[in-house]
Amino acid sequence: MASATSSGWRAQIIEPIVPAYTTNDRVAAVIVGGSTARGHADRYSDIELGVFWHEPPNEDDRQAAAKAISPAFGDLIRLYPYDPDEEVWSDDFALGRNTAGEPHSGVLLEVVHHTTDFVERTFEEVQTKHNPDLLKQNLIAGIGDGHVLYNPALVEDWQGRARDYPDELADAVVRRYAQIDHFWRWQMWLERSNNLLMLYQSFVQVQTRLLHTLLGLNRVYYFGFKWLDGVDDRLERKPVDLVPRLAEVYEAEPTIGAQLLAELVEETYDLIEVHMPDADIEWLRSVFRYQRPVWAERPPSP
Repeated sequence: MASATSSGWRAQIIEPIVPAYTTNDRVAAVIVGGSTARGHADRYSDIELGVFWHEPPNEDDRQAAAKAISPAFGDLIRLYPYDPDEEVWSDDFALGRNTAGEPHSGVLLEVVHHTTDFVERTFEEVQTKHNPDLLKQNLIAGIGDGHVLYNPALVEDWQGRARDYPDELADAVVRRYAQIDHFWRWQMWLERSNNLLMLYQSFVQVQTRLLHTLLGLNRVYYFGFKWLDGVDDRLERKPVDLVPRLAEVYEAEPTIGAQLLAELVEETYDLIEVHMPDADIEWLRSVFRYQRPVWAERPPSP
């Protein structure tokens, strides 16, 4: 169960390690993000620390910080190689220990490093070019929700910008996720030896697209679906009783579950029709409602 207490001690446990980064004058800002910052961490939650650099950190920078943290406050797990696709450096630590002689048994701390230039380019891509890329949205959401640990002036400027969600970006997100096709396949999966693996996989895909669509409709940057109640709290425009109905899809008999899911899709399309009148809602409905012809026997010649 999530609690302010779980978030609180996670926020406290990282305070002594922040100087491991802020003593480096090339560090521009530090934040704590994720469920710790949002106040709903539970016993499964890790801690996410964001370190932003004026220029790319080198191996000596990361090693020096790791030596300041481990073993004084926990154990270094790994310094991961630079990922050029995501332009990120990642370090993992285990803070504290279950027992004194049990290394790597503490709470997971994930440190992600980005340059300030990367942050600026991400804002440009998402807010000006209206790129709905999920990783880029997630970075903006993480900064927007983060608690500042170093250089509030810079972070608060970013957070002010993170409150802007352009209408054009909302359109791009809805265009990417609102089209739900092949829904008819759920019947096929049932007929094929009660293939619940594929049936529920298709249900998951539909629900994921619905949630992304609702985030766009509500001008909310994607921040993950680990906490559906947290997502629900940010959605002003949504089907009634969204989260319990999402769960009921899996709890009901599959045929009933498919019907319940279809109702959620149709209600989401109703919302799009009201709040995005330029959307081609008839096309979306026709794609979703399509039923492929089935043939148990050879069809007649034309």
